[in-house]
Amino acid sequence: MKRILITGGAGNLGQKAAAHLSANYGLTLIDRREREGVIAADLSRWGEWTNEFEGVDTVVHLAANPHPGASWAELLEPNVDTVMNVYEASARAGVRRLVFASSNHAMGGYKDRCKPGKLTTDLPPLPGTPDVRNGVEQVTPGYGTTKLIGERLGKWYSEMHGLSFIALRIGWVRREENLAADLPTNQGEWLPEMWLSNRDFCQIIEKCIEAPDSVRFAVLNAMSANRGMAWDLEHTRRVIGYQPMDGRGSDAC
Repeated sequence: MKRILITGGAGNLGQKAAAHLSANYGLTLIDRREREGVIAADLSRWGEWTNEFEGVDTVVHLAANPHPGASWAELLEPNVDTVMNVYEASARAGVRRLVFASSNHAMGGYKDRCKPGKLTTDLPPLPGTPDVRNGVEQVTPGYGTTKLIGERLGKWYSEMHGLSFIALRIGWVRREENLAADLPTNQGEWLPEMWLSNRDFCQIIEKCIEAPDSVRFAVLNAMSANRGMAWDLEHTRRVIGYQPMDGRGSDAC
């Protein structure tokens, strides 16, 4: 049985991934918050938590400050220092693959610039979080930039240390049931078009774990099959065999 280590194991994404994977994998969960079955550790500080990486096949790195509007002071330790420590711990322990929770915010600056199906991962990155202040839409790059840093560091670790690395530019995974019917109607179209259902999120994580060793470095869009969205999923389908089962306004079941 493969051993999977999930950072951010007590968070929204971590809990969903753990519940799905627990039947077929041996799991180790780490989070800064104390919770039953979760190892409490501050991953932004190198410490004994690194011992947990020994014998692990795949690290799923979900730990981060998830707030797109967070300041640089709030982002540096959880989203940059933690990334460097987790990658280094993975390389030292001989982990086969690392799956990194990147974000749609690595491309947020493309809002309103791309036609449906055209936002591919080979476009130049344009980090940003669209935000309306005093009636004027602004783009704040901090959160998306930290995710881009994580992607590029992953490329370096793949090339220099042989670590298989997959970054997922995750869309919008709401807490709890996360149903398409419950998506708010006052958010415009940009957010709902990035919706990723719970079962599609869990599928894509498992597909990353089971992808062949020939996948050395990949950056993949991770959304459900939402009608009219700019995000292209063909590369994700080709690289890991992802087949979304849900979709907002689509024919997916």
